Amino acid sequence: MVMNSETRLTKIDFYYWGVQCPYNDMILTLLKNLDVNRFVVNIYDVSMDYKVAKEVNMYSPTLLIFNKSFRWNGPINLDKINSIAEGINPKGQPYMVQISSNVYKGVIEYLTEENIGHISTCCSPQCNIEYCLTKGKWIRNIRDRYKLPHLGVLNYKDNKCIGGAEFVPSLSVPYDIPKADDTAFLTCSYLSDEEWDYRSYPLQVLEDELKGIGYKKLIAIASEDVVFPNGTLAWFLEREYKDLGEICYEEDEFARMHLIEKIL
Repeated sequence: MVMNSETRLTKIDFYYWGVQCPYNDMILTLLKNLDVNRFVVNIYDVSMDYKVAKEVNMYSPTLLIFNKSFRWNGPINLDKINSIAEGINPKGQPYMVQISSNVYKGVIEYLTEENIGHISTCCSPQCNIEYCLTKGKWIRNIRDRYKLPHLGVLNYKDNKCIGGAEFVPSLSVPYDIPKADDTAFLTCSYLSDEEWDYRSYPLQVLEDELKGIGYKKLIAIASEDVVFPNGTLAWFLEREYKDLGEICYEEDEFARMHLIEKIL
């Protein structure tokens, strides 16, 4: 490719954990359609290489690094990518939610590839049901590999999923965390608002389920002040989780992230 002296390519390194997050499939589609005369895109599925996740200090399922410096976790759109390419990095907002103390105990279902489409109601409008359904094969593969009946607990109200707690065996997690046969990892905990707490009940049910199928610990990642990625550190400490210390700080997310654990 021949470039004139004014052409400046923007390098994007996209690190993602398979289809653990439905957004990953959406971002892959977006990146593959970028103008090759403006962008150089490298894609790394860290579920295939845990060393890569450690090298980039990755503790969320979706990480983009622009020009080896600016980090962006989670969903992104073309406008933001173009803005970064022009040298204007978008500024994130702290994801702070005043979690209600009113725990909603709805109808419980166990998460499998059969009902994975239901979680689309808990994601933002960007995440349509097709991206959630893509996660179904990922779920099935992990269930088959580790002989698991499900990968989490969903909370329903009026036949609509409004909360959940998802997990995987820690041995399948690409992050630089403690791993053992008897340790599960909480991948997602959602949702809560100022009126209702929809996440406490499915998490409680999940903890009991994990103990019943042989797990002794549940570990997770939580941040000091913001809900990203799973809820605040204080919220988990109230539920008898132990703080194992800070592991990462994601400046754009305002997230000082800690590893936590609960003995089941």
